[in-house]
Amino acid sequence: MPDETYSQMPPGAEAEPSWLQRELDEAHKTIRSLLRQISKEQQRHSEIVRAYNMTVANLMEITRENAALERERDQWRARVEAHGMPFRFGTHTIELTAAEVSAIRKAMARLHHPDTGGDIERMKQWNAALDPLDR
Repeated sequence: MPDETYSQMPPGAEAEPSWLQRELDEAHKTIRSLLRQISKEQQRHSEIVRAYNMTVANLMEITRENAALERERDQWRARVEAHGMPFRFGTHTIELTAAEVSAIRKAMARLHHPDTGGDIERMKQWNAALDPLDR
């Protein structure tokens, strides 16, 4: 049974060489077109795979760096919490823990915050003094 995708042989013609050659040329043209499409899709797929692999590698590196930074942060935090932070008040230096700094900040906000009728300049001074002690 002949394939219906190709044009039918002209009626009354035996397998003419010129007709067969045209059909063969058309088939070759279709094959070349399909091969070009396949090649383009393979190149596109290769580029997508390359970009995906680079993204995964970058994410892995960022994850490693983030883990190292978290470890370092936790080490510093443990050191600070164990020893407290030095705080100069006039001529005196005292050691404050994170909880103490937070409590001082809250108390000063209750007293000096502009929303509660306090002095904005004193609030700024307290914030400037306590900001270096926050983590």
